[in-house]
Amino acid sequence: MRFDSVDWAKLRSFRWVPIASAAVWIMVVWIQIIIRPQGDFRLHFELGRRLARGVFIYEGGLDFVYPPFWAMVHAPLHFFGLHAAQIIVYPLGVVAIAVLVRTLQRLAEQSLPLSPDASFWSTTLAVLLCALFLGRDLPEVGVNTALVAMSWLSVYLWSKERDVAGGVVLGLAGAMKCTPLLFVAWFLLKRQWKIAAAACAAFMLFTLSPVLVSGPGQYARMMETWIAGVVRGLMDPDPSRGPLGEEKVENLSLRPALARYLMHLPYGHMGRPETSDDPRRPNNPPSPYYLQFLDLPVFWAGMVVRLLMGAFFIWMAWLMRHPPVSRNSIEILWECAAVSILILLFSPITWVQHGVGVLPALFLICRAALAGFSLSRWQTAAMGAYAIFCLIMSRFFFGRGFVKLANSYRVKTLGFILLLSIVMACWLRLSKTHSSSVQQPQKGHPVE
Repeated sequence: MRFDSVDWAKLRSFRWVPIASAAVWIMVVWIQIIIRPQGDFRLHFELGRRLARGVFIYEGGLDFVYPPFWAMVHAPLHFFGLHAAQIIVYPLGVVAIAVLVRTLQRLAEQSLPLSPDASFWSTTLAVLLCALFLGRDLPEVGVNTALVAMSWLSVYLWSKERDVAGGVVLGLAGAMKCTPLLFVAWFLLKRQWKIAAAACAAFMLFTLSPVLVSGPGQYARMMETWIAGVVRGLMDPDPSRGPLGEEKVENLSLRPALARYLMHLPYGHMGRPETSDDPRRPNNPPSPYYLQFLDLPVFWAGMVVRLLMGAFFIWMAWLMRHPPVSRNSIEILWECAAVSILILLFSPITWVQHGVGVLPALFLICRAALAGFSLSRWQTAAMGAYAIFCLIMSRFFFGRGFVKLANSYRVKTLGFILLLSIVMACWLRLSKTHSSSVQQPQKGHPVE
């Protein structure tokens, strides 16, 4: 069935179903927050509170993976208190989702035009496929969704030739968390020097800004602790360990996923399904369903992981190496969707709430499908596997024990990889299809 042949206007009267469902979902999470604080917000709040009160923010090892500017962003909230602050700023999570979706719609409306009705249903489907990650990020007041929205807003501003504004937005996102800086690398790869320079300058200014609150001595100590902790985790020769120590099954990044299949994890390791949050006290006996595969020594497992990840990164950069022929070309959208997924795979720590970075890819795939570009059989199968791994396979449907066992096999990381393969296949196919419809500059003069 070709979706472009569907009369979406006939479904207009059913719009209230997803809208009402989303409203109920949002209100339920808000009520849960009103009853008691939820998620990791309390840790983010504590970083901001310590900075505002002149206390060393990483005392006791508290969230040292976050840069000092993360504390700067949360510092004003200490005036309200933890519980009141989360209740008050929770709507910003909804705003972040709306901004991200609207930005994606504005970027795609020229390359992948749809009627308003078809656009609504394609967006609804994309949000549904990302529901597990969006739902986990909402109690965090949508901070991860906001970072994705800021990254894509910078792409939108750049597409409108507002390079400085786009660079400032991207630099702000990168100062909050370093992962959005992969978009800066992408702009450098595309020879877009102006927005890359603006982003780097903004990143430096925002990163330095906590010194205004903490003073030079305290700021230097914070930066030294943050850099040392992150580098120590990244340089650990054991790929089953990261900045926070032993990698938990909940970490969805690529490094611990590869390590899981290259080396045996001993009973009590945080990467095993029967392990509690305290590795010294496993909850259950060894799971009979947890199978081990290769048993490489730590050094060789680490070397293989680095070689595989390095080769993968270089290969992706090679595919995207050409300067854009137009800032509004279809290739730009698919490449940026791939960058958003690469952030999840290459980040040292990727929790479920960080998975909102797949929403741009899902948005483009769903919109392309409704625009008449049907997926091939293998792409359809890959989307089905993604839906099982990253939507259906949740505690709500299967319970904590089964999901932890499934996560120990790194199925959500596999879901990210499958989604990336679909994005790159669509990039190759749609870029050729739309190349004739995009106004191209004269030969030898790529976009600057």
